[in-house]
Amino acid sequence: MDLPGVPVSGRRVLYLDGYTVPADRVAADGGAPSSDAIGYGITASTAIRGGLRSAGFDVVTPEVTVPADGDGRVARLRWLLASYAGALDVLSTSPPDVVFSFHAFTTFPTEIRRMLLDLGLRVPMVGYTHGSHWDPTDSFRFEAYPRMELLDLANLQALDRVLLVSDCLRATLWETISAFNAPLAASLDATCEVVGLPLDVDRIDACRTDERCARPTVVFNHAPVASKNPDLFVRVVRRLLPRHDLQVLFTRRFAPTQAGGAAVAALAAEFPEQVVLGNDLPLPEYYRALWMADLQVSTATHESLGVSTLEAMYTGTCCVLPRLGSYPEITGGHPDALYDLGEGQLEERLTWFLEHPDRRQAVAADLQRAAARYTPAVVVPRIADVLRAV
Repeated sequence: MDLPGVPVSGRRVLYLDGYTVPADRVAADGGAPSSDAIGYGITASTAIRGGLRSAGFDVVTPEVTVPADGDGRVARLRWLLASYAGALDVLSTSPPDVVFSFHAFTTFPTEIRRMLLDLGLRVPMVGYTHGSHWDPTDSFRFEAYPRMELLDLANLQALDRVLLVSDCLRATLWETISAFNAPLAASLDATCEVVGLPLDVDRIDACRTDERCARPTVVFNHAPVASKNPDLFVRVVRRLLPRHDLQVLFTRRFAPTQAGGAAVAALAAEFPEQVVLGNDLPLPEYYRALWMADLQVSTATHESLGVSTLEAMYTGTCCVLPRLGSYPEITGGHPDALYDLGEGQLEERLTWFLEHPDRRQAVAADLQRAAARYTPAVVVPRIADVLRAV
């Protein structure tokens, strides 16, 4: 789509990044940083920016300076306010050829669109949605940002191209938005492009090790939110730990007030020699742990892509995943990796893999090959094609 006033050969991109924090920074109220703030917001965004620059784009980010604040929630809000001011500085002094939003629910495209209109600029906007109120399984959105579903939809509508991480998410958005407003859903779907999300393979490879854990290790590398169902995982591994010489690693911090917090703490107290609490592992330690692990488990009821699972797959870790959301998509429907969500099947599948290491390694190799579809060399050219097209 060519817009008036925008040269087809334009390559200057105003890149609106997400808010990120060091992995060891926790909000004063005991909350844990969101996954985008300490995970894919750092890794995938880094891979996209680097890939676009390598493809010849002039990637410009707004200057965002905020004072240090002891309260993580306040610091994030100050960053958001400063990011709008930084974007306005760029738009008003040296307009780009295209605006790229890494997360449509961080720096709102509706506000950037208003700036463009008030400045009289005809600049196309492209952006990702990494989760949505229009995905009924994404309970975090409704818990953290209730009554904002129409704003979520408006942010998507303000974009000229909406980048999606999976076919599963596209189908979900189509179904739910169609039920609300069919013409709007058709108009929005016409702007959607499924491009995936790139893993930061340079960073992951830099942490590679051939060292293995002393005992079989099961990793739970998901956020402490209800949609990741950590209590179910704890109930199952509590039955496995007395019967198997295994180790369980929780990579994220589970505060007492968060989903799974009490259950994880009780499990660690009951099996102190077998349960390791990572408490938001720094990225180098996190990736090294994945290279050393044997199994990764998800008990999620919601997953629009599964970056933490893809990272485990890339490092050659065997994954045990519910047969829902995007998991069949990213694993190629691997029959041994998928299970019907529930304690019985999960316990059975984990027990089988613990008792059959050869099969565990074979499945891990299959999944590692499947994860190659999410390297920057595959994903970033798709994003670049969308930017060139607008």
